[in-house]
Amino acid sequence: MEPEQMNEQYREKRFPQGSVLIRSNEKTRKSSKVLLVLVTLLELLLAAGEVYFLSLIRYHREAGHAEQVTIGWVFFGVLALFFLLLLWAMTKLVKNAKAGPEATIAACAKHNGLSEEEVREFDRQALRSDSYILKCAGAVSAAMANQTDGLLTRDYLWLGDAANSILKRSELAGACLYQWTYYAGRKRLHATSLAVVDRRGRMISAEADTQRGKALLAFLAGQCPGLRVEERLLREGKEFDQWKKDLTADPA
Repeated sequence: MEPEQMNEQYREKRFPQGSVLIRSNEKTRKSSKVLLVLVTLLELLLAAGEVYFLSLIRYHREAGHAEQVTIGWVFFGVLALFFLLLLWAMTKLVKNAKAGPEATIAACAKHNGLSEEEVREFDRQALRSDSYILKCAGAVSAAMANQTDGLLTRDYLWLGDAANSILKRSELAGACLYQWTYYAGRKRLHATSLAVVDRRGRMISAEADTQRGKALLAFLAGQCPGLRVEERLLREGKEFDQWKKDLTADPA
């Protein structure tokens, strides 16, 4: 089944701001503010712990317990190190919470090896009626993987990842489904992702269920002439790495 094309209802529901990158910026600012509150609470707990250990150190010093004083300073130093690390994290979160759309554009350009104008062009094309909505996974699986619907625009491909990884359609080399392993506690589980690689060796991927993934591979093959689609379900590791190496080594 061919993916749905961009329409007014979808635009208003998912991108009321009229921009993929503005929506991404707002989500980043919101999550940064939530994390900032949590980190601030942790900082307060660490500060309270440092005060507590200072009081213990003072008590044992006055009592002449040299060994306990040394142990107290060790614990104080560990807490101080965590305090400084979280303080550094807070500065980053404050910066992200205040950053506007231009910061998202700059970060996206750097991440993708594109110019800022190319990123803006992707954003302009994204919500046009000739763009396609790529649903790689069901709503629950996508939310757990921190991804949203991807988009195939006139000139760009984005699979909906939070980092806004974008490839140029003119540079696409190959696409496949591959299976990878993760652990939930001691239980070993498998997941499947759709991967697309360009001629520079850059890859974007998104978690995908097998049926949707196969349909998207067929669709991308029809939309992107020259794209080499792998029919097999590859396994992470040597098999998947060799496939990527072969794509970039052979310009055909």
